[in-house]
Amino acid sequence: MRTFIIFSILLVLLGCSQSDDYIGTYVRKHKYGSESVTLYPDHTFLQIYADSNRLDSNVGTWHIKSDFLVLDGRIMYKAPIQIENANHLFGVGKKRTSYLNVSNRCIIVVIDFPEFNLCKQ
Repeated sequence: MRTFIIFSILLVLLGCSQSDDYIGTYVRKHKYGSESVTLYPDHTFLQIYADSNRLDSNVGTWHIKSDFLVLDGRIMYKAPIQIENANHLFGVGKKRTSYLNVSNRCIIVVIDFPEFNLCKQ
């Protein structure tokens, strides 16, 4: 029983430190503007987007699920691919849940367009 309790405590501590690794501010400047996402220890986030016309902010919650960073309430302000119906396809301006990979201290937003990936400061 004692071994089980110790193992359970270690498992909880390892899980917490894994989430702690994600906390911080991730930024990217690109030709459409700049975006930052700050992940806070209470599992909320602040997203800020700025372009030549406006400054927008958004809040939501985050958690880790199966090695994905899950942002619940993220808004995509600009479509990375300029195609017909891009706003509809990518949900520009709509809140949604995003499942994102994190690699080399960067949130992988669009695999094919690394200029949109947000990297930790």
